[in-house]
Amino acid sequence: MSNENAKKILWWVCLFLAPVVIVTIELFHPAGFTRDPGMYEYLSMPQPHTAEHKALGYFGPQWWFALHMIQTPMVGLISIGLWLMLADVDRQHGLAVTFSAWISRIATFVFLIYYTVLDSIGGISLGRMIEVTESLAKASPPNPHLSADQLAGVVLLLNTMWTDRLVGGQGSLISLTGSWAIFVAALFAAVALFLAKKVTWPPLILLVAFGWEVQVSHASLHGPVGFSLLIVSAVWIWWQRRSSRAQP
Repeated sequence: MSNENAKKILWWVCLFLAPVVIVTIELFHPAGFTRDPGMYEYLSMPQPHTAEHKALGYFGPQWWFALHMIQTPMVGLISIGLWLMLADVDRQHGLAVTFSAWISRIATFVFLIYYTVLDSIGGISLGRMIEVTESLAKASPPNPHLSADQLAGVVLLLNTMWTDRLVGGQGSLISLTGSWAIFVAALFAAVALFLAKKVTWPPLILLVAFGWEVQVSHASLHGPVGFSLLIVSAVWIWWQRRSSRAQP
């Protein structure tokens, strides 16, 4: 397989297929449950769709675990795709283009690292801890079990960790770093591509809007909207590049 064909395959896998997967699963990623009814109280059981929590539905802690197990590698593929967008942007396009491209690449790397950490702590690990806690709470002697007081203590700990200012699932250092990194990555990628005259501005506006929406939240509905914008932008950019290469 030639290098050019490999890039084409990666483009469609990373900037179309992976975002489609995330859009689909994020429609079932609830939002706005931290204060009412509380993280554990909401995530520990299946929930129907409500306007307040946005998601089409929530299937319980097993789903929370599975969702983030799927999402984590998809974030990795999308990060590769964002780097791929800038593959043919180099020094010959000038200092401003080179600077913007490298800011985007660095921010994409930060996004990849911090979103992986966030999904590991607030998604994969939390989902399993809720599952185990529920299992122990439903067990009875002589099997290992939690008393009512012990269960209350575990719930308090998990809810407190969810809102922790450093590693919590919402508004924490890890969460905000990853969220702002994707906006910076998208913004400077758009600037680099525009200054290099690789793409016209309409698909680049969509690229920046993708970064902003995901910066606000990757849960429903901001996440599905944001990654849908990425799909449209990536297809548009691919089409413009193909058309420019076909011109004599």
